[in-house]
Parts: sequence; C-alpha cells; structure tokens
Amino acid sequence: MTSIKKQALLSEDWGVVVLGFIIIILAVFGIYIDSPSFSWDATSDISAKILSGSNLYKIIIQFLFVYIIAIVGAFFTGKSISFILKSFPVIYILTLLAFFIGGNGTIQVLNLETVIFCLALGLIVRNFFNLPIWLKDTLSSEFFVKIGLVLLGTNVLFSDVLKTGSLGLIQALLVVLTVWYFSFWLCKK
Repeated sequence: MTSIKKQALLSEDWGVVVLGFIIIILAVFGIYIDSPSFSWDATSDISAKILSGSNLYKIIIQFLFVYIIAIVGAFFTGKSISFILKSFPVIYILTLLAFFIGGNGTIQVLNLETVIFCLALGLIVRNFFNLPIWLKDTLSSEFFVKIGLVLLGTNVLFSDVLKTGSLGLIQALLVVLTVWYFSFWLCKK
C-alpha cells in the first residue's frame, strides 16, 4: 500500500505548537482527561486497580483524545492519515505496556521511569521485528515527543507563573525571549 504525500499546512514543529496550544486552551477551559492508574505491587492489584472499570474507562478516553490529536496532527503536517489510523493503536498499546511495567512497585522503588521502558520497547520492536512501512513511518516521527515537550514546558511555566503572579509572567517572558533570541543568534553563527 502506498501513501500519497499531501501538502503540509504546517511544518511538524509548528504543528506541534498549534496542537499544544489547543490542548492548553482546552485545559484552561476545564476540559482535561483524567490519567489512568498503573501502580501495582501484587498480581491481585492488576485486576483490582489497573483493569477496574473506572481505570479502563480512563484509558479508553485518553486513547480517543490522543488519537484525535494524532489525526489532526497528521492532517496539519501532511502525513498519511491512514498510516496514523492504523499505527496509533499499536503505539498506544506499546505505551500502555511500558506504563504497566513502570507501574510495578519494585520498579518504582528502583526509581526507573516509564520512559526507560518506552525506549526499551521501541528499541526491541524496531530492531527485532520486520515492521510494515505504515508502522515504520509513524514510529520514526518525533511528533509525540515534541508535543510532550511543549506541554511539559507549559506545565512548568504555568505553575511557576501562578505562584509568582504578574512579575513572574514578565520574568518568564523575558527569559523565553532571551533564550530564543540567543539560540537563534548562535545558530546563525
């Protein structure tokens, strides 16, 4: 199956900024998704906590929300929407597996983050399995990592600004502009 490359409305970086901004606006208006729980110590906790009806509901709602964001992102950046439709559920299941592994009490005591297990699963899948082109193209994208970085930066900024008030907002704006212009100047040299 071949994919027809569409004209991108936005570059991947600007697409991430727009999608991050949409998510932030939704959060400002009180529309947010509850995070599912993946903490477990014994095998009995798996069915009681992780596979409980309320937690499975949170997982499904989170999946649908991020699925829509992925489809909109594919549209903005000119990527194949059919590839995203097929590959995102696979990526989401791998992510759930990484969260499940990282949610184990023993793993948490060792301070091993879920990101390590995402990376390990990605390396295993990419290097030991012959992947179809539609999955390979989606896995090679840093799109979701970039959205995560935008949202993480916003989270830190908003929490700090709310604590410090208007002076904190002015300081944050000055820091961001200074760092951006310095980085831009440095890259041109």
